[in-house]
Parts: sequence; structure tokens; C-alpha cells
Amino acid sequence: MGSDKKIKAELVRKSEELVDLIEGFEEGIQENDEEACSKISHQLDQVGFYLVDLIPKLTGDDFAYAQFMMGSLCSVLRMWPQAEEAYNEVLGHWPDHVGLLNEYFICLMELERYQDALSVINRSIKQGGETPDVLQNKAAVLARLGKTREAKMVLINSSAKFPDDTETREMLAELDRMTV
Repeated sequence: MGSDKKIKAELVRKSEELVDLIEGFEEGIQENDEEACSKISHQLDQVGFYLVDLIPKLTGDDFAYAQFMMGSLCSVLRMWPQAEEAYNEVLGHWPDHVGLLNEYFICLMELERYQDALSVINRSIKQGGETPDVLQNKAAVLARLGKTREAKMVLINSSAKFPDDTETREMLAELDRMTV
């Protein structure tokens, strides 16, 4: 099957569908809308079945793209070991993909693999630069590793670099409250 244009177009279409479904699912969770979540969960299952059938037939970038989709799908369904497996497949093809590294970081945090998560967030920063979100992620994992002083330093530096970011200041204040 490989990388023919029809497969690429279908993967892109399914990826866009997946992004919309994930957003709807997360919104349903926030609004505690069980009916919407149930409906979207069924649709997510259908995308998953599609990917399970398709992935063995793919190679190269198409394979990596479909695995990335699978990782995202498994993450939203909180199937962390399966998400990790999919992300590891993609990393073999795209080791420096910032979006992948950031999703993989969340997965590793959920699996309580904090040292691995720190390594992944550092790779993300190296490849994509510093943003308030990734610096907050780095601080969170450092705090989980018991490196509170380092976590605070990351947040102080982030506040200096991004003075308008209130979430960084709130996280720093929370760390201060926890260590008093």
C-alpha cells in the first residue's frame, strides 16, 4: 500500500476527524455530558478500528503518521501503555517532532515515568524552544522528581522570559505554598 496519494489524503482526512473528535470528547468531559462523550467515544473507536486495520499495510511516513494518530487516540482514551507503544513507533521515524515529544511527555507523566518524561521535555525544548507550556511541563516533572528548587528556578526564568503568562506565576505560587 505504501505512500500512494489516496492513502495520504485519507490519513489527513481521518487525522482532521480525530482532532475534531478529541476536542469534542474533551469538551464533553469538561461539561460532564455523558451522552456526548458516549457518542464521541463510539466514533473514536471507529477511527481506532480503521487505524488498527490500516497500520500493518503502511510504511515510512504514512506508517509514522498513522501511529502518531493512534498515540493521540489512545491518550485521549487514557490507554497510556498503548499510547506509549504507538509514540515509540513514531519516534523511530520522527525523533525530533516537537508535537510528538510533547504528547509523549504527557503519556510518560501519566505512567509516572518521570525521569523519562524529563528527558523527553528537554528534547522538546531543544528542538522547539522554550514556551510557557513546555517550561511549566519541565517544572512539573522536576517537582515530581523532588527537585523543587530546580522547578522553581525554571518557573522564575519562565516568568522573566514571558512576563504576561499568568499560569507560570500561579504554578510558582503553588510550588511556594507546597514547600512552606
